Amino acid sequence: MNKSTNIIDKPRKEGARDLLGTDKYLEALNLFITSASMPTTIAIQGEWGSGKTSMMNQIKHKLCESEDNASAEFYSVWVNTWQYSLLKSAEETLVSVMEGLTAQVLQIIQEKHKSKADQLGKKLGRALSIVARAAAKTAVSTTTGLNGGDVVDGLMSSDPAKQSILALRKALEDAIEECLELDRTAGNTNKGFLFFIDDLDRIDPPVAVQILELIKNIFEVENCIFVLAIDYEIVIKGLEPKFGPLTEKNEREFRSFFDKIIQLPFSMPVGSYSIEGFLIESLSDIGYLGEEIKDDAAFKASIVQMTLSSVGTNPRSLKRLINTISLIQIMNELEEGQFGESRVERLVNFGLVCLQIAYPALYELVVEEPGFIDWDEKIAQRLRLKELTDDENKILDSTVEFDETWEKIVYRSAILDPYLKNKVFSISLLLNLIKDAVPKNTDFGELIESVLTLSSVTNVSADKKGRDKPIGQKDYSKFEFNGKELPKGRYVHAVINQYVKDQGLVTYSQLEALLPAEIQGSLGVFTTKENALEIFEKTGHKRHFIKDDQLIRLDGCEIAVCSQWNSSSILAAVAVFKKLGY
Repeated sequence: MNKSTNIIDKPRKEGARDLLGTDKYLEALNLFITSASMPTTIAIQGEWGSGKTSMMNQIKHKLCESEDNASAEFYSVWVNTWQYSLLKSAEETLVSVMEGLTAQVLQIIQEKHKSKADQLGKKLGRALSIVARAAAKTAVSTTTGLNGGDVVDGLMSSDPAKQSILALRKALEDAIEECLELDRTAGNTNKGFLFFIDDLDRIDPPVAVQILELIKNIFEVENCIFVLAIDYEIVIKGLEPKFGPLTEKNEREFRSFFDKIIQLPFSMPVGSYSIEGFLIESLSDIGYLGEEIKDDAAFKASIVQMTLSSVGTNPRSLKRLINTISLIQIMNELEEGQFGESRVERLVNFGLVCLQIAYPALYELVVEEPGFIDWDEKIAQRLRLKELTDDENKILDSTVEFDETWEKIVYRSAILDPYLKNKVFSISLLLNLIKDAVPKNTDFGELIESVLTLSSVTNVSADKKGRDKPIGQKDYSKFEFNGKELPKGRYVHAVINQYVKDQGLVTYSQLEALLPAEIQGSLGVFTTKENALEIFEKTGHKRHFIKDDQLIRLDGCEIAVCSQWNSSSILAAVAVFKKLGY
């Protein structure tokens, strides 16, 4: 039985096992914090989902928690800015953040030194009340709309407001200093207060910038270290109302603001994450790794490479990938009773899901044309792809990633989209990994198409009319013939085989007249046994049904029916079969 069906998208728990190889960075940050002069501010930078909150959780666990709470090196204050911003204006958010920070400081003092808490609480409460009224007044007076820093700048430029801020800052500083002094008298060794400010990248960027200014002007006091989860890109967006769009000329202003507040920038080392341990453990937890492949080193290496060339190393993206794989597995087990038992099916499915999540436009194309290693100029023309120049062809021919015809089709498709253009080498690598996972003696297109039926349940896109529909719905349809449900290729083979049986021996030319090559496209509806075997020997991939029991006997020869059919060609074949009475 599976341990779990999904991976919860929550930060790494305190003290939890390190699966991404971040502990060495954590240890360095902890050593820096414990020896840092105060006050100081540290920015944990990274894109959304990169693990900023997890890193802060680990810092908090290491430096702020102990069984008796007396041997901890710091008191911790944690503020989730997104929660404080819900259904609030900018000035209300700022006041709520201030109240949250001061309330937690008071709570710590209340727990440790109750006799002093009431007196300190009154001082902080009075100062907060004045600042809140001043913030509201400043916001109301802003007639041109709230820009980054408007409220804080207004407070700092108004004498009554400025005095109230100074009073709040002094009251907070005195409270913290008195708390620590009492600790030292009692023999406790707490060094100060460690403030964690989380989820700044989830709120409106101008408001996030104002919170940074708030911390600088109010809460940057002695015996305090602030650890902020924020990305520099958020700071840029938040300052654009104030400085205008980022350019080479004003970039210094953006950087100066950031440097003024942040003494230590730390970027989450996403590119250095070791994801193998995470992937293997997660796939094992959901039951995706059977007994025959859980110790397969080549399988593990392939899924790591597929992951790196698609969703990358972002922890949130990795969790989404695992959960998608899990749902696909459950859906298909319910329908079929089993799920892709073979190593090949599971590896190909994993690669196709990576393609689906990271590059949905290319996934759609594979759905339409599953045998992507056979993509040729006809596909390019149907997609209206720009032809390559002679120079472009020469350049691509010199690269391993784009020296084959189908790879050039991938290149020509990808460069139409700015995002895909930047990822084109990764896309080629992913598709080649999928190709290499299919054994040489296997019908490539048929296998890809069969595995695509597994991933179809988690892929939704809008058609040209704007309606939502499962991608490739028509492509995955089964065709009923003689009481059996068959995929496209086997359906065509079955009908032709039945027609020949019903008619008696027919000649090659007679059958060709009924089923001309253009119905299928590049390979034709069928070909001679000899030609089909030659194609197989040349390419290493089956394009026809060439097993002895699959060959169809005509008058004077044996033929092999093509197994490569897309959504348009199969409809053309169905139309002919209907005319023949099938």
